[in-house]
Amino acid sequence: MLWNEPAVGPGRRKWIPTGLWPDEAQRALVREHLDDGRPLLVLLDEARSRLPLLREEWQSAPRRLVRDLVGTGGENLPDDGDEVVEVRLPFLDWLPQAHRERAARFLADSDAALSLTPMALLPPLLIEEARRGVPRSPRFARRLLPSALTADRLAAAVQYLFADGGRPCGASAGCEALR
Repeated sequence: MLWNEPAVGPGRRKWIPTGLWPDEAQRALVREHLDDGRPLLVLLDEARSRLPLLREEWQSAPRRLVRDLVGTGGENLPDDGDEVVEVRLPFLDWLPQAHRERAARFLADSDAALSLTPMALLPPLLIEEARRGVPRSPRFARRLLPSALTADRLAAAVQYLFADGGRPCGASAGCEALR
């Protein structure tokens, strides 16, 4: 979700949802990035994200955004009087359908794997395995421990994952490629 903070007066802050990421210009950049074969790691949390908004924030949103999220005019938004409204965000609608389907399969497969493993034994980032016949980019990953993933650590992960011959670092494989 894209947000804007209009000036509302001294000491007062008010955020308004203004649109969905990515906008059209950003979508074009992503398409160009993929068409050029450049690496793209897509971090996922959930397949069908719900975003809680204050009713006041939702009512301040542009009609175009309301229409995009709940249909024509926003009449599908429940009017139960709650202060918090949950809206469902589109799932990776900025990627081609084949990539969205791969991402959904990865999330389903990783959900199954995560249900069998205690959280303390999981890595901070669960990576989609590279497979023959599947494009190198984009690759999908799940953030399991977001606070452990600084920008520098994520950049190093992208460099490693998209390096020729890169392979996951494990106890049995060693980590020579990282040195």
